[in-house]
Amino acid sequence: MLGMIKNSLFGSVETWPWQVLSKGGKEEVSFEERACEGGKFATVEVTDKPVDEALREAMPKVMKYVGGTNDKGIGMGMTVPISFAVFPSEDGSLQKKLKVWFRIPNQFQSNPPVPGDDSIKIEERESITVFST
Repeated sequence: MLGMIKNSLFGSVETWPWQVLSKGGKEEVSFEERACEGGKFATVEVTDKPVDEALREAMPKVMKYVGGTNDKGIGMGMTVPISFAVFPSEDGSLQKKLKVWFRIPNQFQSNPPVPGDDSIKIEERESITVFST
């Protein structure tokens, strides 16, 4: 827990690498279309819980991993943004499955520390295009 707090307060923050593809806006809202790099991500999946409860369960796990709860015992620093997706259940409600993705910092991409928590998986993800305000 101390590692997580130290990493959050004093660790480095790295932005998820992206390229701006286009910019736009409508009325008072401006946005960018971004191509975000793929890479290795720490992921946590929570099922059968409401979205807010699932986030309260998943986010501390990711923060602890980044803060040093891993086989190397090192704080990696943060990458932003941390993203999550909610997957609908058969009835269309958004409370069946939630997945949180944290991009492993560039320094650890080639050999990420192994999570100390079995619910955290390391995944290779493709690049994605997003719209950001």
